[in-house]
Amino acid sequence: MFSPSMEEVLPENLILDILSRLPVKTIIRCKCVCKKWRDLVSDPYFVQLHLSRSRQCLMIHEGKTVDLQERLQWVEIEHDNLDPVKTLDRDSFPVGSVNGLICCCVPYDNSIHVFNPVLEENMLLPKPELKIEGSMSYGFGVSMDGEYKVILRGRRKPDYMPYEYEVDVYTLGTDQWRVLGQTLDDLNKMRCGPGVFLNSHVYWLGIYGQIYDFDLTTETSELFPPPPGWEKLESKKMLGVLKGRLSRICWCSLALDLWVMKGDSWYKEIAIIQEIISLTPKSEPLCLMDGLNGTSVLMLLDKETNQFVAYCLNTNTILHLEWPGCLYRISYIMTYCPSFVKLITNWIRVSSRGVQLQCK
Repeated sequence: MFSPSMEEVLPENLILDILSRLPVKTIIRCKCVCKKWRDLVSDPYFVQLHLSRSRQCLMIHEGKTVDLQERLQWVEIEHDNLDPVKTLDRDSFPVGSVNGLICCCVPYDNSIHVFNPVLEENMLLPKPELKIEGSMSYGFGVSMDGEYKVILRGRRKPDYMPYEYEVDVYTLGTDQWRVLGQTLDDLNKMRCGPGVFLNSHVYWLGIYGQIYDFDLTTETSELFPPPPGWEKLESKKMLGVLKGRLSRICWCSLALDLWVMKGDSWYKEIAIIQEIISLTPKSEPLCLMDGLNGTSVLMLLDKETNQFVAYCLNTNTILHLEWPGCLYRISYIMTYCPSFVKLITNWIRVSSRGVQLQCK
């Protein structure tokens, strides 16, 4: 007699629940067990369930050197180690990540890609008219209508005029970029680099501490004030997302403050004075991320000790992380939640709170 299969012993919803809690590498291996399991992992319900439980990882960009090409490293934090999951040999720079999809730009040929490293699917977008360069700000996210969009804020220089800044937007599933023009009078005061995505908005810091907000649904910009307090130019500032809220950390030689946005107001979540700060003066902030047991973690590169550091803001403790790569090559780090969201060439919408594909 044949023993019953797992599908005959366990209901399908329980199998989906178990699979959604496994590490991504294990789930990929499970897809190879049988056609039934492969179909379960591709089911939209499983994709949404897994995404809601996906463990936050890091995507580390390593810059180009004389001997080595730039690349992305997908890593997991395991105890006191950074465990590389996959190396993505891409001569590109990350724009942002949402729902497990990553957007990257390639400056040398002015191209932009969106890809899923779990499924190894890639989408090449039409080339923008704006030239991708170091003085550009950019973002990637999904609107309340469920449309994925890429934002470029750059400068265009006609032959007869000085530099003018404009915002260009591309909606995945369309065939062209749209020029929004200059939506704010002082876009030249926006910091260059990737923005922070949260709830259909992309945020950037200004050079004087102000915060720029781009609404992906209405495609309009707004400038709103930073948290109150010291705004010295020499202080270090960073935006991030902690516990689903826009957060800003700011520190100098005197103190460290963490502010979070609740509703329309800023609230000081954590304040640490000089006597108990464990950071060295040459610590370079890399990103904010949620830690275990409701804690908030600041990832840093300590240039004084040449170490990768995870600094718990709640307990003022430091964890030195082992990194197998070259620390001096690290140029950017962002949080990343792996997913099984598919890149389909004719899809246009996904839910901003879940995954619902809608094809043309």
